[in-house]
Order: sequence, then C-alpha cells, then structure tokens
Amino acid sequence: MTSQLAWLDFDAEQQRRTREMLRLFEEKESRDELGIGQVRDAFSDLMFPGMSVLLTRARYFLLVPWCAAAADRTARQRRPQSLADVERRVVLTLLAEAPDDFGIIGARAGAKVKNLPSVIYNQALERYGIARAYVDDRTALEEELGEEVTRRASGRWVPSVPPAPPGFPDSVVGGLRVEADEARWLTEQIVSACPTSFLAHVLQSSEPIDEVPWAWSHPAVTDADSETRAVVQDAELFSLAMHGAALLYNLLIAEKYEAADLTSVVGPVDRYRSRIDEWAETVSGHPRLSSWDTASMWARVTNQNPRIQGNPRARLFISTWLGVLGELAGMADRADLRALVRDREISIKGPQSRLRHDKLLRTWAGASGSRRLDFRWTNVRTIVSDIHAGAESASAGA
Repeated sequence: MTSQLAWLDFDAEQQRRTREMLRLFEEKESRDELGIGQVRDAFSDLMFPGMSVLLTRARYFLLVPWCAAAADRTARQRRPQSLADVERRVVLTLLAEAPDDFGIIGARAGAKVKNLPSVIYNQALERYGIARAYVDDRTALEEELGEEVTRRASGRWVPSVPPAPPGFPDSVVGGLRVEADEARWLTEQIVSACPTSFLAHVLQSSEPIDEVPWAWSHPAVTDADSETRAVVQDAELFSLAMHGAALLYNLLIAEKYEAADLTSVVGPVDRYRSRIDEWAETVSGHPRLSSWDTASMWARVTNQNPRIQGNPRARLFISTWLGVLGELAGMADRADLRALVRDREISIKGPQSRLRHDKLLRTWAGASGSRRLDFRWTNVRTIVSDIHAGAESASAGA
C-alpha cells in the first residue's frame, strides 16, 4: 500500500466536537436542551481557539509529545511500544507519584482508560502549532480512529518542545505541575498561534484568574483590541439573554413535574419562578443590552462557523427570544414565550422530550441545561492558571 500525506482537520475536529458534546450531555446543567450549541461553540472558538471542555491540565500539552518521543525510542526494540502504551504507563505513574493531582486523565480507569490524552488534546496541539496535522498512512489512521491516533509522519512535533523530565515515562517529576521553562514556552506557543484571541490576552495578563467567575469579568477585556472586546461583550450578552430561555424551559418541566405529584425535587416551580425574576431584574439593569448590535453579533458567529447559516430554525428561535428582552414583565407566564420554548425543545428531541415523555420526567434531577453559558471558561481558567503558576514559580525562585 502506498503511503501518502493526508490532512486530518475535519476528522480531528469531528472527534473533538463529538466528545465535547458527550461531555456536556453528562453535565445536566450544561446540556444544550434548546439547540443553541452552534452559536455557543462559535463564541467559544472565537474567544478561546483550541480549548475544549475535555481539557483538564496544561501540562498535557507537553506530556503527549513526551509520550510520543518515548514510544519512538522503542521503535527498533523487540517489543516496540505505541503512543497508547506509553500514555497508559504515564497514567499509572501519575496515580502513583501524584495521586492528589486534579485532572489526571484516567484517574478512575487507570491503564484501561479509553479516551487518551493524545486524542483529547489532539485538536489543541495542532491549533497551537505543537503538533503538525499530517500522517504518512491515512488508511492505518482510519483503522485506529475509534480509540486513538497513534501513527504520525516524522516531524509530527515542533522541535522546540521542552525536554521531558529525567526518568520519564516511569517517573513524572512535578506531576501535572507546569515548570517555569514549560510555562514560558507554552505561553509563547499559544500566543504565537492565536495572537489576537482573548485567550492570548488572558494568558499574557498578570491579573489573578482563579476567582474570576466569567470571561467578561477578567480585567484583560479592557486592554483587548476593539474587535476582541466586541466578541467578549457579545458573548456576555448572549449568555445573559439565553439564560432566561433555559430557566423558562426548566420552569415548564418543573410545573409538569409537580403536576405529576413527583416529589424527589423539592419546590422546583417556586425556585425557577424566583430565578426568572432575578434574571429579568439583571437584564433590565444591564447597561449595554438595550444598545446591543445583534446584527454584528450574527456576522461574527456565522463568520466563525458558516454552518450556522444553514440552521434557520435555531436562528429564528434565538432571534425571537432576543426580540422580547425589552418586554420582561410577566415573562414566566407569557403564553407566546412558553410556546416558543416548548416547541423548540420538542422539535429537537421529538419523543425524547421531557415535556412529552413521562418516564424522562420522573428522572429529572431539578436542572436540565439551566446553567448560564460560560464558553469553556472553567477549563480555560484551569489551563491558564497552571501556566501562570509555572511562570510565577520562576519569579519566586529568582
């Protein structure tokens, strides 16, 4: 069979989005119950290119190429190891040497872990120029895509990757803690790959990030260029606006839940009515919402993901909801808004709708897609915090 170079952008992106969707589905408060995921992800990609809800710690950006190099060193041995073999060794090493480290991939499954770091981090590694996106045998790759990507052409990794610590992979000095030289390198690599992104601004900021609740709350917004600032402000307003639709959806479920005399969740109707009132008060008091240029917002997200143009039902639902933000009185009881949200959820889920399926209603735990959109900020905050901590360790040791 003749080997050939083949680009994998589509395959890798599809894998990442599928896994990210499954991860979001597992988190009940973060589910995309109303079909706005394309717009949500467009904002996420605009602000934080390469990031994903699957990424756990920054040092995996180095652990993966280190594992690949370790596997390559065994190529001529009697029993060569694949990238997957080495990654599983590292899982066991981390669990033995740094069991208290948060975010170890495979912490529960150990060496039996299926979703390996090389797969989870693949798209980000390519986006930040740490890995190159070509392979020398596409057929072999396609046979392996069910679990992992293990065979790459020579020159897969950028030569400037900092060296692995002594004893790797049977020892991982520092665990998932990023060292000072690694922090400098990661910052340079990410900023160079996406210099105008909000991620670059946050990464280069000296402001503490651990306690910043939302991307738009970070001081780096004020120092960003006008287009980046506009993207972040659009994301804030979109998150705030669509949170009301999510709360109304949960109120509809809560009413149906209580009407069915289900009691595992206590007082959901009163709770969601109260949350809708609080949301309406926040919307009414927001200084920028009334002057929000939604046409420019749509232009930005559709430019990021042109497939949004091919989803007219989602655009209609979102645009209709955004159009009522100036009339918030009695929103929880407005028949038109209830119908808008109900019809949207049913059109997406069909017979699996909680508003139709009594068995699914009984399994409701009190929150389904009720969390405000944060556009992967929780994961970004962890990754950036790791890198900042590494950089600060250099200053402390100076």
